Amino acid sequence: MRVLIGTDGSDDAIAAAVAGLALLAPPDEVILTCAAEAPIEATSGLESGFAGGMATNTEVDAAWTVAKKDADAALRRTAASLPEGLSVDTVVLLGDPGPALCQLAQDRNADVVVLGSRGLGAIRRALLGSVSTYVSANAACPVVIVRSGTDS
Repeated sequence: MRVLIGTDGSDDAIAAAVAGLALLAPPDEVILTCAAEAPIEATSGLESGFAGGMATNTEVDAAWTVAKKDADAALRRTAASLPEGLSVDTVVLLGDPGPALCQLAQDRNADVVVLGSRGLGAIRRALLGSVSTYVSANAACPVVIVRSGTDS
């Protein structure tokens, strides 16, 4: 079984990864991923109207470097909490986490995706959406969503 785990490195995401794996048959492969979303410097100045100046290419590149380093740190932190003996492949995704996770699941032929739910309030979720909601509605494979605060 090939399991794709999405994480942001938070305590809740790590707990969800561990609890989700415990619910499944032992995997042959774990693909552990974290999405590095576009930093504000990359999208600054693209708003409508006259919001101000745009970041230089150097500033945008530096911001992407920081975002990727943060994603790598989240992956290391999560991987260290997973049971020993698993075959774990880590992948940093670039961009919007929901669509990126669904695409990776398809590209890597994942049998199941494991995600945490941050338990956002109904109003915030309606306005912003959530990664777990997007993935559960759009992934081509089953999705296990572990609610925040779930004990393993």
